[in-house]
Amino acid sequence: MKILSKVITLAEKLHYNNKLGISTNKPKTTWSIIKTITYNKKNFNNILMIDVDGKITTHQQTTAEKFNNYYVSVADNITYSNHINNNNCDLTKIKPLDYLYSVFKQSFPNIKMENKTTYEIKKN
Repeated sequence: MKILSKVITLAEKLHYNNKLGISTNKPKTTWSIIKTITYNKKNFNNILMIDVDGKITTHQQTTAEKFNNYYVSVADNITYSNHINNNNCDLTKIKPLDYLYSVFKQSFPNIKMENKTTYEIKKN
């Protein structure tokens, strides 16, 4: 049984090497092979249902907007609620930079960007 398994594995490798060898579009062929091996097939028939304001919807634009609104507000809700709970201050008076300065007491070093070549990047 071990010999049969090794032969099958070797045959698969040879088959995929041959496919890549004759391919004119190597990246596309590579991803096709990966998709075949991992059995990742796209399923476009998934219908996502979500509760929006008490109504179930499958409308893609509405669903996308709901998720977008949620994820955009998460960071604001966390930082502002922590700041308000700790300092009992008015949310409308908080400015983002003032909040950062109050949380991070130390100063931040200046960042200077320099142009680099791909050779310099690979070297490091």
